[in-house]
Amino acid sequence: MRYLFLIIIVSLTILYLNTGIASAEGGDLGSAYCGVVEKNQGIIGRDAPYDRVAGPSAIIIRVEGVISSWTYQYIIRAIREAESRNVPLVLELNTPGGLVNAATDIVLAISRSRVPVIGYVVDKWAESAGTLILVSTHIAAMQEGTIIGSLQPVSYDPTTGRYAPINETKILNPIIKTLCEHGASKGRNATALVRFVLHNDNYGAREAKRFNVIDIIANSREDLLNQVNGLVVQVYGGDRVKLELNGKYEFIGLNPSELLISMLSDPLISGILLSIGVLALIFSIASANMPGVALGLLIVILGLLGTGLNPNIASLALIALGALLIAVEIFTPGFGIIGGTGIIMLVLGLILLPAVPGPEGFAITERYLNQVIIYIYALGLTVGITTAFIVYKILQVRRAKPYIWRIEGLRGEAIEEIRPGKPGFVIVEGEYWKAISDEEIKSGDKIEVISKDNHILKVRKLKESK
Repeated sequence: MRYLFLIIIVSLTILYLNTGIASAEGGDLGSAYCGVVEKNQGIIGRDAPYDRVAGPSAIIIRVEGVISSWTYQYIIRAIREAESRNVPLVLELNTPGGLVNAATDIVLAISRSRVPVIGYVVDKWAESAGTLILVSTHIAAMQEGTIIGSLQPVSYDPTTGRYAPINETKILNPIIKTLCEHGASKGRNATALVRFVLHNDNYGAREAKRFNVIDIIANSREDLLNQVNGLVVQVYGGDRVKLELNGKYEFIGLNPSELLISMLSDPLISGILLSIGVLALIFSIASANMPGVALGLLIVILGLLGTGLNPNIASLALIALGALLIAVEIFTPGFGIIGGTGIIMLVLGLILLPAVPGPEGFAITERYLNQVIIYIYALGLTVGITTAFIVYKILQVRRAKPYIWRIEGLRGEAIEEIRPGKPGFVIVEGEYWKAISDEEIKSGDKIEVISKDNHILKVRKLKESK
């Protein structure tokens, strides 16, 4: 029994030394995966020398929901605004995670910022990709009661809604190296960062502070700004920036493009859109239904946008397809469904045009974009109302009872004298007709049409009622 107990102790010790499974306080995962990482950004101190001052106010943005391409556009737009004003940026996070590529782009943008970026977990959590972003900020903070962690990537099938953990080293190692280069380089606990990926550790605010994953615990925006006031932070390029804040801040919300993509990024919504769009395309193509094909294409593009399709590509595709469908509606007029779908595509495509460049660099200025969107809204509203009116009139005509024109029973006036065997001319409904009759009709008499034989009418004298 004594030997069995000894064997168990030795086995647990070996397991601890090899995997560092005990906690982020011990183990050698950090040095094994990150090596020696020199601190090159992050907090230096309060009384350290500095090159310039940032403040006196701050800019705050809020990231909620799934992290996707919209998050990158939102954050880099805020960083540029903060840099132009020389004020710090507070990034409030309340997210279950999201796309790894989008989070990596955000990490790079934060590390290259010329002003301090402060990550602040609020309300509930900043899991997975949210944790990756948080630990890459110059100053990391959490609200009490919030959690971070679970950074192991998963694959997601939008058509079935199933998740599956990914264990391939080709995917895990780049994420770990990103944590080393942009998290541990800011003085954070490398072992804890690696464990987020390999063991899906989760920390509350106090635990994260104890393990040196975050710098500050703050329970409000005002508390956070008060605690960071006076800190000296090293940013991209080696500049040491001192935060001199007066407690004031400006909140920047989502623009129309970011708001649209954020709504579509919900896995449930994108999955439903893809399923409906694919089915609509299949049945519409099989039945040669052009309006159904147009609607199916629109729904599929929106679904793909929610699953991570580059907004630049989606924008150009929507604009091109929208213009094509409007042209089809003009030259082959129908019920307005094709043209209406084209207008919707055109408007959505212009809304999705980024005001700041994405990873590929395509962009237009925000001022020009806002002007274009106003013009497109006005054009879309005008064309939409016109199309709706035309469709309404077409439906009115189609629902009306069929009218068959008959000349029998119509009344007119004799222009010439008509006798049996001697035809003459009459006028009926404003038209001149040759007519015959079995009785004598004088010029100017009122007549009634009895029948029609080719171009000759048979009429009779209309008896005047007493």
